[in-house]
Amino acid sequence: MKTRDIATELDRAFAAARSNALMGGGQMGDTIAPLHVIHKVLKAEHAAGELTDKQFTDKARELLELLGNAVASLYVQRNVNAARRTRTRRR
Repeated sequence: MKTRDIATELDRAFAAARSNALMGGGQMGDTIAPLHVIHKVLKAEHAAGELTDKQFTDKARELLELLGNAVASLYVQRNVNAARRTRTRRR
């Protein structure tokens, strides 16, 4: 995957995560905010020539994986909590 492609993929992933956070009550925002800061720093370091294309791509892939894991974890947690609330109401 090219450097530009991975950067675009990360931008899209963060946009989707923020959108999901807004729809879910904002809980995800606190989790993804630090990852978004890291993304901005990586982009700035790459633009300044402090990271090679390969270094940026490798770090961006790791960040994309972390973001995906965070989103999945929060999604599962949100659904488990909703299921618990539903079971509690039925009793």
